[in-house]
Amino acid sequence: MALFTRKEPILGIDIGPSAVKLVELSRSGPRFRVESFAIEPLGEGMVEDRNPADTDGVAEAIKRACRKAGTRTRRAAVAVPTSSVITRTVPMPADFKEGDIEVNLAIEATQYIPYPIEEVYLDFEAKGLSPASSDIQDVMLVATRKENVDTREATLKDAGLTPVIVDVEAYALENAFRLLMESLPKAGGEGALSLTKARDNLTALVDIGATLTTLYILQQDRVIFTREQRFGCDQLTVRIAETYGLPRDQAEQAKRSGMVSEDYPTTILEPFKQMLAEQIGHGLQFFFSSDQYVSGRYNVDTVVLGGGGATVVGLDRVVADVLGMTTVVANPFKNMGSAARVNSNALLRDAPSLLIACGLALRSFD
Repeated sequence: MALFTRKEPILGIDIGPSAVKLVELSRSGPRFRVESFAIEPLGEGMVEDRNPADTDGVAEAIKRACRKAGTRTRRAAVAVPTSSVITRTVPMPADFKEGDIEVNLAIEATQYIPYPIEEVYLDFEAKGLSPASSDIQDVMLVATRKENVDTREATLKDAGLTPVIVDVEAYALENAFRLLMESLPKAGGEGALSLTKARDNLTALVDIGATLTTLYILQQDRVIFTREQRFGCDQLTVRIAETYGLPRDQAEQAKRSGMVSEDYPTTILEPFKQMLAEQIGHGLQFFFSSDQYVSGRYNVDTVVLGGGGATVVGLDRVVADVLGMTTVVANPFKNMGSAARVNSNALLRDAPSLLIACGLALRSFD
């Protein structure tokens, strides 16, 4: 299946390690509206190594999410993990049309892909003329192993949905980030971030999941760096369960409500937030030490927190204090309306967790 297929209307379905997230959008003129959304937990082991392992269980969770959302839409978009995708910029003659590019990539792809070519899906997107020469155009080659796509397609079909788009998580986040840019602070604290901001000012988007925290560095609205770290909010749940002798499900509920015990904020929550902020700092240090960016030319001026971990109360303040950077919690729906059936309070609470699902739903309007 092509990674850049465009269909509408669609549901954005984000299959994460611990939950399925669903977003459905509509648009009237330039204004988007949230038609429905849902988050449905997944059982332990249903997703392993970022792929559905128990496809029947995940499919049932998607069905429950659709019922919870109250949607009748059956076309869906899903994304493969950024870490499972190989991207290469391939130079091609500037006068090559789509057919010429496709033929040449079919021949040359083996130079760029470390797997047998019959085991991968390939797609490409022409990115325009190369800065190096007006006679050359840059073509982005995208490849992922077939199992990454086929498993997700099969899971959606088992849930009664029709998969029409298979995207990449980083590209879905780029889509959602364009909405965020309307409300992010500009460097220096004035106005809003825009696509015309200085090219050397970067934004760090941190997706804090249950078991994985992913750092994305964006230059304007394009992801230029990605790094995954095995650290997430499950560690807070485990600490609560161990300290207070609670079953896992009760510990999870206690974490969400914040109603654990009087000493919880000082003995567990604040140290966890400090540790998470330091992990984000380590990821940024890794980025700045990479060869491409070690010159000191680039500057991260804003940190955006997404994922379920972003809803931990006060985390944005701790990250801002530790890193010395403006830090905000992501809400891609801030300037959207919503259908009457949408619980606006729940949407506001869950907004940081819905970035990828929102970015996928936006593919309806490409």
